[in-house]
Amino acid sequence: MSVTLADELLAVAVAVGDAKSYSSKSRREASVSWMEPRMKAVILGLALSFGAPACFADSPFDGKWTGVFNRPAPAGDQTVTISVTTDEMGRVSGVMTLAGVVGEVPIDWGYVKDDLIVYKVTTTGPGGVLPFVYIGKLNNGAIEFGRRPEDLKVGLLVRGSAHR
Repeated sequence: MSVTLADELLAVAVAVGDAKSYSSKSRREASVSWMEPRMKAVILGLALSFGAPACFADSPFDGKWTGVFNRPAPAGDQTVTISVTTDEMGRVSGVMTLAGVVGEVPIDWGYVKDDLIVYKVTTTGPGGVLPFVYIGKLNNGAIEFGRRPEDLKVGLLVRGSAHR
C-alpha cells in the first residue's frame, strides 16, 4: 500500500490533535483543502522550520577574513581585512580595509559559486579612482586570491591570501 500526501497530512494532524475522522477511501481522495486554517499554519511552520536552514545557509565565504597581498617592490606587502556577506542568490556585499587606503572600501558587486568568489572594489588614492577585481578560491580554510586593476593597461596581477 502506497502512502499518499493526504495520508501524511492526516498523520501530522493526528499528531497535533486536530484530526477529523476520515475513511481510508476519503483519505486517499482528500486534498490540502480539507484542513482548517490552523492545521495549514502548523504544517507550513513545520515545512519552513525544516526547509529554511538549507535555503538560507551562509556561504563558506561569509564572515571576517584577514590577510596579505604580496605586492612587488617598491610597494611591498599590503595587509587587508575583508568582511563578506552573501545572499541566497550568491551575490556578495561587504567592505574591505586595506593598508595605505583611508577608511573602509565597499564591495561594489560580487558573486560566489561553490568554492569561488569574485568581486570588485573601487579605491581612491594619489592617482585618483582605481577599481580592482578580486577572484578567490577556498583552499584548506583560506581564500587564495588574485587581484588586479580593472583596467588591464594599469598595474599587475597580485597574489594574496586571507584567513578567518
